[in-house]
Amino acid sequence: MAGDALATWWDLVCWVADTALHSCVPVIPPLFSGEATTIVVGTILCPKDSIKDNKLRLCLQKPLSLDPPLLLIDLPSCDLEGVCRLTLECSAERSGHCPLLDAPVWVVRCNGQKVGFGRRRTPTEADMWALDVVRVVSTGAGVLLPPKLDPGSSVGAFMYMRGSFERVVGSRDTESYHLVDPTGCLGPEMSFFFFRV
Repeated sequence: MAGDALATWWDLVCWVADTALHSCVPVIPPLFSGEATTIVVGTILCPKDSIKDNKLRLCLQKPLSLDPPLLLIDLPSCDLEGVCRLTLECSAERSGHCPLLDAPVWVVRCNGQKVGFGRRRTPTEADMWALDVVRVVSTGAGVLLPPKLDPGSSVGAFMYMRGSFERVVGSRDTESYHLVDPTGCLGPEMSFFFFRV
């Protein structure tokens, strides 16, 4: 009888230890109740000729898609190292009737500090070339050298960072994108929050 009780107690201890010490899985509370989530690919491009202009390009697209991006926004340069939370706010007066990501102009904040304005636009030949080259990259960063094209081509060198993002739709006026950490241990270090106010 005492042996059975000891075995049951030991089984419970082993189960608790196994559960508590299992591989690191971050516990991140949902931003919104009843949210719908999907995975998209996010690419940050920095054309070599725009480093002095402090401009970045944020592109969101379906994984391995040949279709044009879901979103391409020119962003002001900001510190993307460490924990980075970019908040993009658009005006309800200017974009109240269109889908949230179709808003043309955004106020951009990085970790709570206003850094400037972002502008949605259609991709150029250079943007599409860079996105096509990195299409098979699931996660990574690097430099893309331009192809040998006509001397008049607008395609130049790009620095890029690319990863998978979990898309969380809270409502018609709120969406967020959180970097999916391939190790599953660190949790999101980069997030984009879109709000209509």
